[in-house]
Amino acid sequence: MSKHNFKRNFAVIIGINSYQDGIRKLITAVPDALKLAEIIQKQHEQLKPQYQAQNKYEVQLFLNQRASLSQLKQLIADFHQGQILLDNGKVTVTKDDRLLFYFAGHGIALDALESQEGPVGYLIPQDAISGDSSTYLPMQELHDALNALPCRHMLAILDCCFAGAFRWACLNREIVPKFKVYKERYDRFISDRAWQVITSASDDQKALDSLGTRGIVTDGNEEHSPFAKALFDALLGKGADLNQDGIITATEIYSHLRDQVEILTETHYQRQTPSLCPLRKHDKGEFIFLSPDFDRDKLEDAPPLNVENNPYRGLSSYDEKDSNLFFGREEQIQKLYQKVVDNKQQLTLVLGASGTGKSSLVKAGLIPKLRKDDKTWRILPPFRPGKSPLKSLNNVLESVKQPLIQAATSSHLFTPVEESLVNWFKNNPQAKLLVVIDQFEELITLSKSEEAENFQIFIKNSLAKYPNKIHVVITLRIDFEAQFQTSVLKDFWNDDARFVVSPMSQNEFREAIEKPASQKVLYFDPPSLVDELINEVVQMPGALPLLSFSLSELYLKYLGDRTRDNRALTKKDYEELGRVVGSLTKRANQEYENLVKEDSVYQNTVRRVILRMVSLQGGELARRQVHKSELVYPSQEESDRVQTVIKRFSEARLIVEGSNSEGEPYVEPAHDALVQGWDKLLNWRREKQGSIILQGQLTPAAVDWKNEQSAQFLWNNNPRLNLLKQVLNSNDSWLNKVETEFVQQSIRQRNTDTTRSRWGIGIPVLLGTILITSVTSIVWTIWSNLANKPNVILFADPEQEIQGTTDISYVYSYKTVKEFPEAVINQIVLGIPKNKPFCLFNEILPDGEKFENGKSFNITAPKEPGVYYIKFFIDLDRGCDQPMDNWVKGTYEIPDKSNIGIIVVGNVFNFSIYPKIWSAYFKNIPSSSTLTGNETKRLGGYISLTNFKLDKK
Repeated sequence: MSKHNFKRNFAVIIGINSYQDGIRKLITAVPDALKLAEIIQKQHEQLKPQYQAQNKYEVQLFLNQRASLSQLKQLIADFHQGQILLDNGKVTVTKDDRLLFYFAGHGIALDALESQEGPVGYLIPQDAISGDSSTYLPMQELHDALNALPCRHMLAILDCCFAGAFRWACLNREIVPKFKVYKERYDRFISDRAWQVITSASDDQKALDSLGTRGIVTDGNEEHSPFAKALFDALLGKGADLNQDGIITATEIYSHLRDQVEILTETHYQRQTPSLCPLRKHDKGEFIFLSPDFDRDKLEDAPPLNVENNPYRGLSSYDEKDSNLFFGREEQIQKLYQKVVDNKQQLTLVLGASGTGKSSLVKAGLIPKLRKDDKTWRILPPFRPGKSPLKSLNNVLESVKQPLIQAATSSHLFTPVEESLVNWFKNNPQAKLLVVIDQFEELITLSKSEEAENFQIFIKNSLAKYPNKIHVVITLRIDFEAQFQTSVLKDFWNDDARFVVSPMSQNEFREAIEKPASQKVLYFDPPSLVDELINEVVQMPGALPLLSFSLSELYLKYLGDRTRDNRALTKKDYEELGRVVGSLTKRANQEYENLVKEDSVYQNTVRRVILRMVSLQGGELARRQVHKSELVYPSQEESDRVQTVIKRFSEARLIVEGSNSEGEPYVEPAHDALVQGWDKLLNWRREKQGSIILQGQLTPAAVDWKNEQSAQFLWNNNPRLNLLKQVLNSNDSWLNKVETEFVQQSIRQRNTDTTRSRWGIGIPVLLGTILITSVTSIVWTIWSNLANKPNVILFADPEQEIQGTTDISYVYSYKTVKEFPEAVINQIVLGIPKNKPFCLFNEILPDGEKFENGKSFNITAPKEPGVYYIKFFIDLDRGCDQPMDNWVKGTYEIPDKSNIGIIVVGNVFNFSIYPKIWSAYFKNIPSSSTLTGNETKRLGGYISLTNFKLDKK
């Protein structure tokens, strides 16, 4: 037995045949009312004893003259007072009562006023005057009166012409007639409010009181309207109990009426379409009638609520296996399906911003719909390009036991082995092959450029060779679209191919929220919580993953409360989670803080792990797959902590684990929403932007060196090595094990090269010269060796203008850009201290980045003879048009390591500068140099000058 039984059940039944004053009399309205009263009064007697009392109805009939306008007005007035007139007087309706209201008679619909929506409907009382609307009863008045009743359940059934006009006062909700009823759902049906209206005809249709000469609907000797006859059959258990569970819901009655009445009336005269709509007080309840064989104890228990039965996918996309939980996209699914089936273009490009549900639409929407037509479509499992798109495709082909695609050895382009696809189509002559490539942007973010281009060539060639046999569906973030519009596939980029996923409407959001919960017999408390969720995300770009994550967290929070068993997702929990926007950040911060509480060193560990999972694309953060081998560090303790971070964040559904096309395990953020919305990650990005860029360049280089074991892959001549050496020696090194070994070996190689340069070449030549030449020859040798260095100029005359070129890499940290915004002049100052400097460039860098090759410059040799070192510095304060007094006075603090060139002013006979020349001979002045943020507190990031060359003008 349920604990939510009704206290009293009322039925108000109205039937009018004997109209007057020019209004046509009816035949079946009164018999219909009497028959319904009989069924309602006796139905409970057929039930099992424990259900009889709670389903016994007290019936009040209003027939013919008793249904005058004044009496109907009094009935409505009583409703407003929360009362119902019975034979023994008026009774007060309570919140534990149930009411059935039925009207059979004439109805009419008139045009609405400008301020009203839809037609205005009227019920016609027995004493109404034809053409005088003041003698009619407005349906709106009935609607308002019924809504004033405090009862828990109310079902109004209107069998009259234009009854559908009543629906303009109702909510518009989709009808889902068939779903499995569990014990918990039955309890929800009767415990929650149910306020529903069934009408016999639309707002522009007449209801047939009988078929007369057009056919007669009879039940023995009785004659009823087609609608009433179908209604009685439904209540008596003849065809309406779709689930055969002994429960006949108002929704099932409507479904039965629609199927029976539409066919019968359309066949004999004109179509009559019943409708069902909820009133504004409707909640998750359902007005029900019970069949004699009903027994609540025989209903199944609802699915258990556990982690595995979570109805929401969080940040993950919906796959084909999740299609039963994928709601709110029916219209988009149909449009995409039609575009693919029409096949105007063999390539369909599903485009949309991050978070619009592109992947889910294809995998959980399009594919299940196409799979129903298994005679036409053969569908490969969807795959992502990953690091190696061809291998990813071959893994899919192997999983379905199909021949693999080979690489053509002659051209190195990916082409299908002839027999591969030929055999496929030979075995399936009527079939089309559907290839779904998800997250196509990975060709840019993960794949090597050559493999990415070759993969696109393979797609193009395959579509050209099999024009009516292959259809390719690609999902792509729309912000990457421009990079493909000029690619190998540019001929396919047109309106026939493009399908832009539209934002979800409020009704679609409602379905996406409510229907998965309904599948698991969950509900929202209060019901208005659904509206709050919708209002928070409806105007938010890319909100779907955030919404799904919030709902998933809401479900998990319910599971964590052992004191509740009401299957309710509550507003209190929603607020505690931080609502939609805050739920993701709150969960990520919670996992972070829990780890830090265990050991404060996790602050650095989590930051390192998460920053490895992002890349900078056009200044924006994007997800990055990280091989687990990349997360092994020199310290075993740190490696163990990394594995703990992965485990915790994976269990929280913040990151996902998988394997790439080569079978290598990887981890990555579950969605772009995490990398673009977690406040802590965004702060790390601002502080460590230079490191993110540098790590993105270092990691593949270190992996290549590890795989090839060749010194030519080292960075011994790379200007970034100076910065990496500082990272290596710092207390907060982010280098993993392979990167550490790579940097250490690069430093060793550079030291070896430097030693060879100084002693292996210079000294032997010098000693040989001493033995065989004069002092003049020795001097000439020294000067010649210096002159062979591209960044050294000899014999410069005083104040002589000297030209040069250099490559520039200029990356500020986000923090520097933020603290010194538009007012900052970012410039590289180049020259000789105590002399007029040269500005390589003088620009505002809103993104904090500058890359330029072969930048030319001019500097002026000093007046006095001597050996001078060219230095460079980063200046934030002054423009190039302002004198730099500190530089000229020599008071500017310029790091010694910024030496990148030598100028010798004087001639071979100026012996006073020979000691300085001798010192310069033994100094390794590199043609490249890097300054980092450690040189001054005001800077973050690094600046490199490479390929520095000097020449006389």
